[in-house]
Amino acid sequence: MNKKIDKRKIIAAIVVIILSIAGAIWGITYTDEEVNSIINGVETVANIIEDNISTTEIPELKQEDEQVLEVQETNLENEAFERQGEVAYNGSDKAPVVQVGEYKGLTYYSQADSRWANHMYSAIKDKSQTIEQSGCGPTAAAMVVSSIKGAITPDKMGDLFVKYGYRSTNNGTYFSAMKWVADAFDIGYKETYSLDTAVSLLKQNYYVIVSCNEGLFTYGGHFIVLVGVDNDTLRVFDSYLYSGKFTTSSRKKANVKVEGNNVYVSVSNFKKYANATKFYCYKNDRTDTKDNDNTVTTKPNTSSNVKTVNYKVKVTAKLGLNARTGAGTNYSIKTAYTYNTTLKIVAESNGWGKTDKGYWVCLTYTKKVTSTTSTSKTMTVIAKLGLNARSGPGTNYKIKTAYPYKTKLTIISTSGNWGKTNKGYYVCLTYLK
Repeated sequence: MNKKIDKRKIIAAIVVIILSIAGAIWGITYTDEEVNSIINGVETVANIIEDNISTTEIPELKQEDEQVLEVQETNLENEAFERQGEVAYNGSDKAPVVQVGEYKGLTYYSQADSRWANHMYSAIKDKSQTIEQSGCGPTAAAMVVSSIKGAITPDKMGDLFVKYGYRSTNNGTYFSAMKWVADAFDIGYKETYSLDTAVSLLKQNYYVIVSCNEGLFTYGGHFIVLVGVDNDTLRVFDSYLYSGKFTTSSRKKANVKVEGNNVYVSVSNFKKYANATKFYCYKNDRTDTKDNDNTVTTKPNTSSNVKTVNYKVKVTAKLGLNARTGAGTNYSIKTAYTYNTTLKIVAESNGWGKTDKGYWVCLTYTKKVTSTTSTSKTMTVIAKLGLNARSGPGTNYKIKTAYPYKTKLTIISTSGNWGKTNKGYYVCLTYLK
């Protein structure tokens, strides 16, 4: 953080000196807004050059953090989504000339990298839509371009996708952005639905972006990058790689191996578990290709969007409540709970709760169960006309007996404003002292 602050101060000082000299020679004056705009422009160029390195810190995230990401649309049967992306592609002007930084070899980027994790990636100016939460598309594209042409970081690629219409409102990146990347950066390009064809192209020095549905790499939808194949083993760059991602029970069966920021999985297990839908293939025609040999460390997570909790709720939806693989309606439905079912909630995020069974439910359609506090004390009835004792903690429960004025009762537990006696009945604590 301090490094970035100091760098901006240096840039600002240099810009002010240059503008002052220009003002003295040519009589030009600049407003504060114009000066800040120039400083920002210089800093952006500096950042492109400085950030021309792979992400070297893998975050210590949790499964829950992955399950609250915005779902990247990857279902190619969604004709409306695909059609809207084609509108953006066919309606775009000639591909822009984009300046990239120095080529430094095969480049890995993480969405959660602090350099751009909180950078807004939104077509509707929604600050909660960031590179970390929504940006697997531009991050995958940035990895490919940086590994073939020269450095461009995920935040810069994300800005381009927004500017040229390839960012959807709430479902990630349009598929057509992938062929636009080939146009904009002048890279040889092929598309295929066949993993076998993609593997063949990998052997011909292509890099391949893959759209994946729920499976080995995602709970909702995700873009990953295939960067190599050795015999029957694929080398994968997963922009949402985190410590322990492939140790969950549902992912262990794929026998994935992680080394640094590299994920290795057999072609057969990829075919079985990745749930890949389409392959976007980019030709690397460089003769000076360099491998990624940066040392990777694990970084503690300090910005989780998930809160750990421990309480119970009852389903209030009369028609039942869907339980999903993640915190949002775009995640797939795994089961449903009937009205009045009691659920244990172990995590929360944006109005959704994760049950102890691993599924997520919308908390709007539930009611928290009042916790019961254990007590053990003697109390006296102060109601002059006596006090009804009921079968449960509320006036809607049946009256089982009644206690006269000044009767001493042993209360063994409380639930809200009701106490349970050692006889098993409930009495209103308002009428006890």
